[in-house]
Order: sequence, then C-alpha cells, then structure tokens
Amino acid sequence: MAIDFFEATKETLRELNHNEKKLYDFVVKNMNEVKEMSIQKFAADQFVSTTTIFRFTQKLGFSGYTDFINSLLVTSHFQEPTDFHNLNEKTDYRKEYLNNAVESIRVISKERSKEVVRVLNEKPRIYILTDDFTHTIGQYCERLFIGLGFHAYFPETAYQRQNLVNRIRDKDMMIALSYSGKDENLMDFIKRVYLSQHPYLLSITRAESNPLEGLSDNNFYVFADEINTERINLTSSVAMLMIIEMLVYEYMGSI
Repeated sequence: MAIDFFEATKETLRELNHNEKKLYDFVVKNMNEVKEMSIQKFAADQFVSTTTIFRFTQKLGFSGYTDFINSLLVTSHFQEPTDFHNLNEKTDYRKEYLNNAVESIRVISKERSKEVVRVLNEKPRIYILTDDFTHTIGQYCERLFIGLGFHAYFPETAYQRQNLVNRIRDKDMMIALSYSGKDENLMDFIKRVYLSQHPYLLSITRAESNPLEGLSDNNFYVFADEINTERINLTSSVAMLMIIEMLVYEYMGSI
C-alpha cells in the first residue's frame, strides 16, 4: 500500500547526491504536475535519462516509478485553497494542520540549515523583509535577532524600506518572508539592492516555484492550507515561525 511521500523518503534524503537533491526539490515543488507525468515525460522535463529517474526513485526507497507515483497520489499537502465556511467539514483538519507544520521542518536538508548557520556566525547585519501577510512575523524576527546580539532591522513601512536600498552591503544578510513569493513590492526592492550589492538572501515561501525563491541564495518552504475569507487571510504562519526558530536554535548550538 502506498504511503505519504515525505514519510516514505525521510530516511533516504541524506543519501542523495547534488543532482538527486535537485530532482527531489523539483518533485516537492511541483507535486501536482509530477504525479501526472510518465517516466519519459519526467526525464525529458529534467533533461536526464529514464534510467536516471528510475534509479532516483529507487534511491528514495521506492520499488520503482509506479510505486513512486502512487506515493505522490496519496500525499495531501498540495491542496486547493480552503473555503473558511467548509472548515467544519474537514474532520481531519487538526491532523492536517500538524502534519503541514511537521513536514515543513522535516524536509529541510542539513546542508541548507548549516549554510544559514555559517552565515550567521559571520555576524552580518540582518534586514528582514516581508509582505503584508508576514508583517507580524517580521516584527518577531527583529526582536529575536536583536536579542541574540545581531544588528537587525525590520522596515515596517514602504518609506523605511526604500531608505535601505543604498545601505545594504554584500556582507549583510536579508531574510525575506513571503508565503506566495510573488509580492511585487518586495521583489522590486530586492532587485534594486542587487543593482549594486549582493547580500546573502534567505527566503521562506510556500512549496511551489516562485520568483522570490529564484532570487534567493537559500530558500526554505512551508506547507499550509490556504484559507481566505472576505476580510482576512487565515493561512497558517506557524510553519514559517518554526523554521525561523529552528535555524536560531541551530545557530545557538554552534556558538
């Protein structure tokens, strides 16, 4: 019987080489598309041979490509946005809520988190950038990093943000928080900084390909059911907070 993709692969991730990790990232970020692909289509899309894909699925612990696809089919993390009025009909919503948060931590590779710790150990100035949805998380991050002794700054208004364009340097660190990864104002600011400097950019976004991820030196992705009402976006930000705190704990353990 097929089991959840993340549960099936959690013990094999450390054994993947660089190219296999790229294939794994592609699967996670494009799961809805991949589960509809034949092995020939998947191989052609990634410019590799079908043999490479077959060996990749076996290295993940599957008996073959069909077993791999069946696992994707039973994985429920990529869902359509949830209607608030239908929440009561989702009897397993508590379980999904917890699973999304846990998987957001579980899929983080040790290499990526170690890279962030390495950058933090260089004591960079930290600039925290958010969209409207992640604004309060930005405030928390600023207090958190200041408490750890960093020079951290969270520009809360567009005016404050624009005043930073010429102050950020290569040796600094930017942390960009955006669930969609598509906020135009945030993207515009980063591109303006990149015209003259290239600070280390860490982003946290949803687990789908997005423009912010493409600009980042390192990206962590979160799983969450998208829940919108007419007045407010209730998509959970718990997983994003968990990732930030996990990185902080790993940094504290390194000093």
